[in-house]
Amino acid sequence: MEKDIFNEYVERRYKDQLNYYSKASAKNRNRYKLFQGILIVLSATTPVLAALDAKQMQIPVIIISGLVAVLTTGLKTFQYQELWINYRATNELLKPEIHYYHFGVGPYAEEGIDKETLFVSRVESILDKEHVNWPAAKKLEHEGNSGNKQDKP
Repeated sequence: MEKDIFNEYVERRYKDQLNYYSKASAKNRNRYKLFQGILIVLSATTPVLAALDAKQMQIPVIIISGLVAVLTTGLKTFQYQELWINYRATNELLKPEIHYYHFGVGPYAEEGIDKETLFVSRVESILDKEHVNWPAAKKLEHEGNSGNKQDKP
């Protein structure tokens, strides 16, 4: 593989995907923690309000219970935790690959191989495995956007 083509791949594909997975992981982590934090507070508030002996507490208890149900369903539907874990794992697999290449470690240490082609092959393999591990919600979203010509998952 020619060096300039390889360098363009590293800049436009590898680094772009590394950045994407880092940001996507953080975004899904933040959403998951926000949902969980709100659920914890609302879940703890409901029995306290229900224990109060006031008639005017019935409506807030019903509303909060409904919100807990909606948020719990949202967590299951949007699968923020699963996406966070998958994206973080992919990011962690991608990160050291450029160092393995530069320092000739592991499979890059073998004589007679095209290190650039091996690098591209290994990176694309990592990205393909991540797509296979997508949660169902992400697969449905991607299928709906299949008309887009994006490199992003």
